[in-house]
Amino acid sequence: MVCRERLARTMGRLETAVLSCFWYGKSAEHLTLSYDLSPLDAAVELTAQRDLDTLAAAMVRTVSTLQRGFSVCVYSLQGDLGNLSAKVVACSDMARVGTYLTALENRPLLRRCIDRQEMVEAHVDGGCKRVYPVIEQDQVTGLVSCETNAEADDSCQVVEKLVAIYANLHSLLNHQQRDGLTGLFNRAALDSWLAKALAPAEIAGRRAVDSATLGCFAIFDIDHFKRINDSLGHLYGDEVLLILAELMRESFRFNDMLFRYGGEEFIAVLTDTDLDTAMAVLERFRARVASHHFPQINQVTLTIGVAEIEPQVLPSTLIDRADKALYYGKNHGRNQVNAYEWLNDGRVLQEAPGGLQTIELF
Repeated sequence: MVCRERLARTMGRLETAVLSCFWYGKSAEHLTLSYDLSPLDAAVELTAQRDLDTLAAAMVRTVSTLQRGFSVCVYSLQGDLGNLSAKVVACSDMARVGTYLTALENRPLLRRCIDRQEMVEAHVDGGCKRVYPVIEQDQVTGLVSCETNAEADDSCQVVEKLVAIYANLHSLLNHQQRDGLTGLFNRAALDSWLAKALAPAEIAGRRAVDSATLGCFAIFDIDHFKRINDSLGHLYGDEVLLILAELMRESFRFNDMLFRYGGEEFIAVLTDTDLDTAMAVLERFRARVASHHFPQINQVTLTIGVAEIEPQVLPSTLIDRADKALYYGKNHGRNQVNAYEWLNDGRVLQEAPGGLQTIELF
């Protein structure tokens, strides 16, 4: 409700800003806005989006059109103030999407925008570069940068209002895609990510990627979680879920995707990671959880199943593969990590002591 109210207020301010350009001596012929898309049409396009990726892409289109930008990028900020990085979530240069800017201390214009929480600009290469802060709940969570003509100043106020609309919509959509208890992405966000990540490149509107760069998909299940709920109550069960979610955030990289799949099951997508590396990372995480002290419970363990992400595989197939590896571990002692590919080529099955009758894998 708060996000909707903020959106309504910002829409009103945008309309006022646009109209004031005309009432205070700036007639239409003096505005450096493109009439391929009016400011209110731009707001309509932004509010039509239903997920974070398409919202960012729409922001690039609208700002590029309105401000006649040569290059427009939308960044999301990750990390703490002392160690911030910026991920390019949308850009007029598609080759930059998904890349990261680290060491923001060495990028003074971006850093100044974050610190001041206001638009900053600098003249570069005969043009002008502007950076606008994306502010949600008094925190800068992203940036919108635009390189344009130095004299294209009249659009600045309108773009600032569009960035405010973008921030409100981003906050609303982000809230809808988060699990209410843990703050991790929820099942709906997972379904959306799978549909886009596994779609053919020409359908998804992105560059084709080599299969080796897609990463790995892991499902975690808390061992004997029902016993915790039944013996200690759901309050302690919820505390276990909260602690596990925090351990996940601390253990995985900022570019990995973390989800609560449902109940006591969680998912981690390890991007740009091969299977051997993923197995080592997941084994370290399993060991960290097993050694962590949980109040009133002492020890909690995880069983983890992982599968490589292959291009254009069906989402249901990918989940099923990780599930098979997970349930192999459940049937062979729990508190372990197994990979579907290792089950499939016999590396695990050959080592399993007489367990072939206990689970139907394929």
